Amino acid sequence: MQRDAAVFRTAASLQEGMSKLAVTFKSFEQVGVTDRGLIWNTDLVETLEFDNLIAQAVVTMDAAQNRTESRGAHAREDFPDRDDKNWMKHTLTWLDIATGKVTIDYRPVHTFTMTNDVSYIEPKARVY
Repeated sequence: MQRDAAVFRTAASLQEGMSKLAVTFKSFEQVGVTDRGLIWNTDLVETLEFDNLIAQAVVTMDAAQNRTESRGAHAREDFPDRDDKNWMKHTLTWLDIATGKVTIDYRPVHTFTMTNDVSYIEPKARVY
């Protein structure tokens, strides 16, 4: 993740990372927990944490590859500008644990607040 999906990314780095993660995800089928203890089972805890981290890495990498713009901490060197017309939406992802395939969908960004005490702040390009 640090090398292929760092803050500054490209389609090539993301694709390479996705390929590596697919191999790692598939190899997780061979992981087993040998400690059957019910009290402070670090073998089980670390296995569950690793399972979660691999799943999160897979969906993060796929979503980053899919989003062809730069926004916030997601900076695509091959797509340096924001694209509010096409990408002003939240990305939702689902991982099929059996196959390692990611499904991507979206939900709209709300352009209102939950109170009349504050106004909605329009998004704008980040400039430094």
